[in-house]
Amino acid sequence: MALPIIQTPIYTIKIPSTQKEIKIRPFLVKEEKALLLAQQSADINIMVDTLKEIVSSCVKEPIDVDALAIFDLEFIFTQLRSKSVGEYVDLLFYCDTCDDEKAKSQQQIDISKIEVHGVKDHTLKVDLHNGLGIMMKYPNITTLIALESLRNGNIEAIFDVVADCIDYVYNDEEVFHAKEQTKQEMTDFLNSLTQQQFKKIEIFFDTMPKLKHSVTFKCPVCEKENNRTLEGVESFF
Repeated sequence: MALPIIQTPIYTIKIPSTQKEIKIRPFLVKEEKALLLAQQSADINIMVDTLKEIVSSCVKEPIDVDALAIFDLEFIFTQLRSKSVGEYVDLLFYCDTCDDEKAKSQQQIDISKIEVHGVKDHTLKVDLHNGLGIMMKYPNITTLIALESLRNGNIEAIFDVVADCIDYVYNDEEVFHAKEQTKQEMTDFLNSLTQQQFKKIEIFFDTMPKLKHSVTFKCPVCEKENNRTLEGVESFF
């Protein structure tokens, strides 16, 4: 006689950037095991591939994970984790003034209530000069590897990330879709910008929506009130 199949509960959440409702189910044991193995590997490629597979499996409808903005994917994963492992995580914070090893505070965070926050007046449209501009798109999961290169000091990766996030370039007469240009053509275009124009692109990245949460705690030693802002899914686990 076959063993009974356990029915998992179904939850409804909204994708932050589109407000589209999707239905999700919790991790299964095999998926949580795969996630733990990926974390232990410390290999960004393995972690990205595992994350993609888990999100694709746990969302109860067809979804293009590669097309999701990073903050959308982080939000979905955080919601999955809260429904699978538990809503609360305990994080340890250290006072930014005291050197005493006892100057730390454990805070319990309800990750089910963590939201994506944007900046007022943030826009995908970047005006450069006299009708010339760029329509940006948010970085997705495939950009994570390039972002990892940025942390390792790979300057060339900066242009790869920026170019990957350009949807199209426009002027008063024509639209130039990035997907129809070569990598070298996109690099030449970016190199032709002035520092002020490139700064406008940097502002797009600085102000784009982020998964974040603010924490306030009092140091048990000096009693100073500390404030922390957690950003990105890795900050919560």
